[in-house]
Amino acid sequence: MPTRALMRPQAAAEGGAAPRAYSSRHFLKLIEDTGKVSFWSADLRAERLDASPGLYRILGLDPASELTFGFGLDMIHPEDRAEHGDQIAVLRSGQPVSREFRIIRPDRTQRWILHHAEVILGSDGSPGQGLGVVFDVTARHEAMNALMQRHDRLNALVAATASVFWVNKANGEPSEMPQWMALTGQSHAQMQGFGWLDAVHPDDRARTQAAWTTAVEHSAPYNTDYRVLCADGIYRWFNARGAPVLNKDGSVREWVGVCLNVPGRNRYGGSSPDASSQPTAHPLSAEGDLTPAQVRAARAMACLSKEELAKLANVSVSTINRLEDAGSPIRPRLDTVLAVRRALEEAGVVFTFEPGAKPGVREA
Repeated sequence: MPTRALMRPQAAAEGGAAPRAYSSRHFLKLIEDTGKVSFWSADLRAERLDASPGLYRILGLDPASELTFGFGLDMIHPEDRAEHGDQIAVLRSGQPVSREFRIIRPDRTQRWILHHAEVILGSDGSPGQGLGVVFDVTARHEAMNALMQRHDRLNALVAATASVFWVNKANGEPSEMPQWMALTGQSHAQMQGFGWLDAVHPDDRARTQAAWTTAVEHSAPYNTDYRVLCADGIYRWFNARGAPVLNKDGSVREWVGVCLNVPGRNRYGGSSPDASSQPTAHPLSAEGDLTPAQVRAARAMACLSKEELAKLANVSVSTINRLEDAGSPIRPRLDTVLAVRRALEEAGVVFTFEPGAKPGVREA
């Protein structure tokens, strides 16, 4: 049914019932009562305009006051006035307007409004009447700003903690990995499929591929360590971790993750130029060989109880007990040992492995 028919009161309803008692004003009032929409009309050759009650609410004005084009333009935020202060001139030239800008109300509060207006030509073909609708879109802008703020916070956190932030497709194949490309020197084409594994140390590739394939097949979190051949020709240790982003039906939409540099595991093979004069950090073996004496000494040096260290490393107290017990038949997993090591290093401890000397500990 045409909108015109909905708006026009009918002589009688079906079956001879009483005529409808509502008009377009009822519809407009219903819309305006949301507090987000309002209307105006005016003779474009004059200054005064007729505003609906909703427009006075949006502008924060007394409904008894007279509203003019000049007053409305003066409410535009100073930073937006140069771009949007020409709206009445545009309408008087016969052109419609559709603008989004800020206003400052008399109580000094700021609102975002969206203004659509059309021109009705007079009998002589010149612009005569103007009709406009004004939307309060402040909530949308605030939501957008909040989203951007969260996005900026996430970017800052990633920049501060991770060397690489990556996004993969639902099937696990690379999607957005510009930081990986910068780290390794690989091109977008080279890292497609499992091409990114070409930048992983040969001894770590099978394990890394198995861990990633398992995570993708089971839609489970991914967490593993491997050495990466960086663009400068040096292998460095990274902890790669990621998680699936799920759709409402539980299917995987994409994968997101980071590659974190592992402290103390900066180079595979060879030594730093000053290795002869300085104790150097040494990568853990595949079994995760931090000696029990090192763990005990590091915890004491950092003034941490077993409970405090367990909390910092996100492991159990029994794990700390096993790490400090030379006679324990159970050795924790490599990623668990790394978590404890990172917690102690962040507490100001450095593990040393000098040639010809027992593994040691010193303050950072």
